[in-house]
Amino acid sequence: MLAASVLALGCGRKATQADCDLIVDRYVEVQLRAMNINDPATIDKRKVEMRQDVKDELRDCIGKRVTDGMLACVKSAKTNDEMDKCTH
Repeated sequence: MLAASVLALGCGRKATQADCDLIVDRYVEVQLRAMNINDPATIDKRKVEMRQDVKDELRDCIGKRVTDGMLACVKSAKTNDEMDKCTH
């Protein structure tokens, strides 16, 4: 999963719950928009579902290393490829 791959970084700071949620939320947004799904309610519903689906990975995410640059990249990514580049 995306959140797990992101956090293999060795520098930066420890990820917070908010950082981990941001990564999952952006992954969902980018993925749905790639499928031309732009309805905010649908996107929000899928974010909640995805967080539930990956709750164990999210728990493992907290405390892993992230950088502000990586999170900025995640926030601005427009495609799945860009998300992958941000997190590797």
